[in-house]
Amino acid sequence: MKDIIDFPLEKTAPTGAKAFLLLDRPLPRGASFVIPSEESLSLSVVDLFTGSYASTLSFRLGERSSLTIEIASLLGEGAEKELTIEVSHEGKESFSRVRFVGINLSDKPFRFRGNSYIPNGIHGCDTRQEGRITNLSPNCLSEVSPALFIKDNDVRASHGAALGTYDADVLYYLTSRGISLSESKRLVTFGYLMPIVEKLADEKAVALAKRRLEEIRL
Repeated sequence: MKDIIDFPLEKTAPTGAKAFLLLDRPLPRGASFVIPSEESLSLSVVDLFTGSYASTLSFRLGERSSLTIEIASLLGEGAEKELTIEVSHEGKESFSRVRFVGINLSDKPFRFRGNSYIPNGIHGCDTRQEGRITNLSPNCLSEVSPALFIKDNDVRASHGAALGTYDADVLYYLTSRGISLSESKRLVTFGYLMPIVEKLADEKAVALAKRRLEEIRL
């Protein structure tokens, strides 16, 4: 496992890389990575930095290469964040999955933008951009914008976006079984974030992330 902060801002991903990152500082404003032909990169990020930043991470995929990114992020009171993930399929039969889950406790913008590009002639690619932000402040200004820029017909491409507060039906179900409203909200929040947290594959990092999440006021 390797912390992405140790990567140069221009980096060719090592063979079969699996990287995890437990963040307590901003992501770099800009970073670019290359996944060579027939190689793969799997990246799990738990962003516990609740302050402000703007970051764009760009990934270029070679032929039959693979990229999987999962990000869990918190935005604290009075802060704002903008995270953009750019995925360029430059080789045929390349594969990418980007999944973002955010929790917004601020009344300022929290933006996730995921862009996938497949040019004409790059056949057989498979890409998906997916984002969800749960708003915990009544004045949240969140944005989830997955986008596909596809110029070839022989591909699979999809996206998904979800934005809003807690599902009232889920909260009713939990509270009707004797769970307090506060604990019900915590369970739902953890349900979104924990699958990514547990992929940190480091017990101390997972424990630290759980402690920080327990401190969130819901």
